[in-house]
Amino acid sequence: MFTRRKALALGLAVPGLAGLAACGPNASSGGGGGGGGAEDGSASLRVAWWGNPTRDENTQNVADAYTEANPDVTLSLEPGEWSGYWDKLATQTAGGDFPDVVQMDEKYLAEYGQRGALLDLAGAGLDTSDFAPGSVEVGELPEVGLAAINSGLNAFAFLLNPVVFKEAGVEIPDDSTWTWDDLVDTAVKISENTPDGTWGMTQMGTVQGLFQVYVRQAGQDQYKDGGAGFDAATGTAWFEWVKQLQDSGACPEASLSVEDSAKSMDQSFFATGKVAMTVAWSNQVVAHDGLVPEGIVVLRPPSMSGSSADAQLWYKASMYWAVSANASNPEAAVAFVDYLVNSPDAGKILSVERGVPGNLTVREAIVPDLDEANTKAVDFLDLIESELGSAPEITPQGGGQFEDILTRAGEDMLFGTITPEEAGQRLLDELDAALA
Repeated sequence: MFTRRKALALGLAVPGLAGLAACGPNASSGGGGGGGGAEDGSASLRVAWWGNPTRDENTQNVADAYTEANPDVTLSLEPGEWSGYWDKLATQTAGGDFPDVVQMDEKYLAEYGQRGALLDLAGAGLDTSDFAPGSVEVGELPEVGLAAINSGLNAFAFLLNPVVFKEAGVEIPDDSTWTWDDLVDTAVKISENTPDGTWGMTQMGTVQGLFQVYVRQAGQDQYKDGGAGFDAATGTAWFEWVKQLQDSGACPEASLSVEDSAKSMDQSFFATGKVAMTVAWSNQVVAHDGLVPEGIVVLRPPSMSGSSADAQLWYKASMYWAVSANASNPEAAVAFVDYLVNSPDAGKILSVERGVPGNLTVREAIVPDLDEANTKAVDFLDLIESELGSAPEITPQGGGQFEDILTRAGEDMLFGTITPEEAGQRLLDELDAALA
């Protein structure tokens, strides 16, 4: 089941990666899992991704379009679901059976790239000249190069249900000037001005994306030089703010919040009009918009200074395309990735389901055909482009556990078993252990 928590942040540690070292570029295995090239220029490639029925259909259609134009290329498609994708990929990698082209997530890019499993796409000649400034770097790894190219971009956003605001008699905030205190005040007013069982916002204390926004505004980040990039004092300040949400009535109590995070997206408090504000990555705007009959409003997160110029948002790859370092036909694999990210024809098929295209030419080509919900996601990225901070460090090996660590510490604090100070220290200690 696709729950709200899964939608907000994806990630558990990838098992089985110890075997990756034997599967790098110098491994004796041919890799590519049965794909291959021939002297006549034909190629057979395996393509793997996780997704949903819409993504599966789009990917099948774009593959059909590519092979129609390139009849010497055969594409063997391997769709999957997030829940089993990484276990399967790790097993394939350890067995020398890594697909030629793979959909990759930021949390695991370092896990695979730094163990030699991924091809340097820049060195292989992938054209990135039309990509938005700052969007290519999010796929670069030290000593690897361009380990992956984003299949789409997003950024962290607040999603508002305007009907709940209207029922509460509360104006929608000005997201160019609102602060974290303004957010709490607005949410409390909504909770107070609506019947019991309706709140101003969801409990956001265990949401990785918002935590990272917070620490970046505090002059730190989630990671630095391969280790934790924030200190215990900042972690404590975060959990004190999180506790304020609960104590003030801005959001539901701990037990209800945990219950809500496990619900399917369409049954969440936000989708059913029980809370006015939630958070998500902007590539989830379309899904949420479709669940709120009147449509949602997309805002920037608040800032500490009261200026959106200091919000420290960044381009995040919604996901990536990567090529195996042992691809059976690297030239053909890179050519297919080039088509996926650089072709307006492919862009019109894929649309923004994997995020807003990083290639600006492709983006321009598809915008006229987008519906209102998809246009909201594109407009949001356009709005924040001039305000973006520097790209954060890619999640280091072991960092895929962070969401679980944040969730455990946050829930224990909200249920009163530990203090905000203890939660802040534990967050740092457990992340350090995971990265060691």
